[in-house]
Amino acid sequence: MPKKGMYKLDTVAIRMVEEPPLYSSRPIESPEDVIRLMAETLRQYDREVLCIVNFRNDHSPINMNIVSMGTLNASLAHPREILKSPILSNAAAVMLVHNHPSGNLTLSKDDIEITERMQKLFSLADIQFLDHIIVGNRGEYFSFLENNILPDPEDASQEDRFGTILTGPSVQEAATKREDRIREITDRLEAGLQELFSSDKYKAYLATMAKFHNYSLNNTLLIAMQKPDATLVAGYQAWQKKHGRHVKKGEKGIQIIAPSSYKVKKEREVTDAAGRPKLDAHGRPVKETVEVEYPTFRVATVFDVSQTEGKELPSLAVNELTGDVQGYERMFEILKEICPVPIGFEEIPSGAKGYFHTVENRIALQEGMSEIQTVKTLVHEMAHQKLHSHEKEKPREERLSARSKEVEAESVAYTVCQHFGIDTSEYSFGYIAGWSSGRETEELKESLGKIRNAASEMITEIEEKFMEMSRAEDLEKIPETLEELSQKSPSPVKGDRASVLETLAETRKLAEKAREEEKLLGEKPPRRTEEEVL
Repeated sequence: MPKKGMYKLDTVAIRMVEEPPLYSSRPIESPEDVIRLMAETLRQYDREVLCIVNFRNDHSPINMNIVSMGTLNASLAHPREILKSPILSNAAAVMLVHNHPSGNLTLSKDDIEITERMQKLFSLADIQFLDHIIVGNRGEYFSFLENNILPDPEDASQEDRFGTILTGPSVQEAATKREDRIREITDRLEAGLQELFSSDKYKAYLATMAKFHNYSLNNTLLIAMQKPDATLVAGYQAWQKKHGRHVKKGEKGIQIIAPSSYKVKKEREVTDAAGRPKLDAHGRPVKETVEVEYPTFRVATVFDVSQTEGKELPSLAVNELTGDVQGYERMFEILKEICPVPIGFEEIPSGAKGYFHTVENRIALQEGMSEIQTVKTLVHEMAHQKLHSHEKEKPREERLSARSKEVEAESVAYTVCQHFGIDTSEYSFGYIAGWSSGRETEELKESLGKIRNAASEMITEIEEKFMEMSRAEDLEKIPETLEELSQKSPSPVKGDRASVLETLAETRKLAEKAREEEKLLGEKPPRRTEEEVL
């Protein structure tokens, strides 16, 4: 029992808990052995894992600790978590190891920054920082030490070296080339729209649109609640007299509030310019009879264009796109992979090509469309999901108009498709013009930066997923794993690093040769036997 007026400070003991070890068919006696074992281990993970390997003074390994497990492309770790196992292990040296599940060993800014921070951190703790190893998904790795870019905590010039790595010509040129390409595409979009606005087709379109009534906000909401896919609405008689169309039998009308004023005759005093009553010769106020209109409202019924048939209305959007897309199955699979919401096909009664359901958080596509229309529509709806899924959470006055949302989504779809050689201009130009408020295309100009950024992000995701799938196919075409080749081939693979890298290079050549054969034959080459490979 502590004495009265005494305060206590708890005492704790910190211990490491031993977990199941990693096994190797070869001795683990040096940093090189550890790299080999960690490469085999970390390539099994589908997300980034950050590990610390602790060493004794003679650089023989003590243990390994998984510090953090992150996402597909990021792993976060605080310095205090990284320092725990080296200190508890009484380590004289450490090695940082993490993986890139994508297999791409290109350095990121985070890779460089954490290396520099760890070098400084372990220097303060008087622990030697041996290397930072980045492991791919096929056993290959990148070493900061071997590439002579391991930072020196005493060297202030390191910042410039890292700046060169991050902004090297290949990375910088690729980024600039992509941005220039996207800018070129969106400039072409603007030019195409202006050409369309100058055409006779647009004049006929405007003449027809002028005949449709502009509804109030309240009526617009009423229409949207009853028929969300409505585009052009008019009364029963208006469809017949103004547009040469009639309502289909059995169609249910859309109820709106229409003005219904009435007039009555009323006697009132006549006033002069100053507002004073005028008097007659007898001094009595002069009176006059006027018609006074009293505003009232009634329920009226209107119908959407999809509920009518008859004379074709002038339109800016051309007929559905037709044609095939080279590599359609691959392209559609990639889009499904990168899309964060489910995608399905269904029969859409309204005639729409697709829609993004904001409540159910899913994308629906019309069944039976051509390949080019399907791809274009899917990218359009993915753009809606990417840019507009949180619009309802904003204050009403800050929400985008339907015009702006459609212009943004179709502009992104046009830019992405155009980048991959899929020309949708015949459809996209008319679609965007139809949703724009006028030939000045204010919606497009106000959103150009947003459109370019969204398109760039989608293009990057598509290309990265394509590379990931291509690497996976390359692995399937290689008939044996490196380990199996080492065990079975007449001239086994040596355990030294140079021989391993040489064998990896040979397996990559096999995959490249298989790809060339596939192009020449137009079909997947037969699987090779071990004897044919060796």
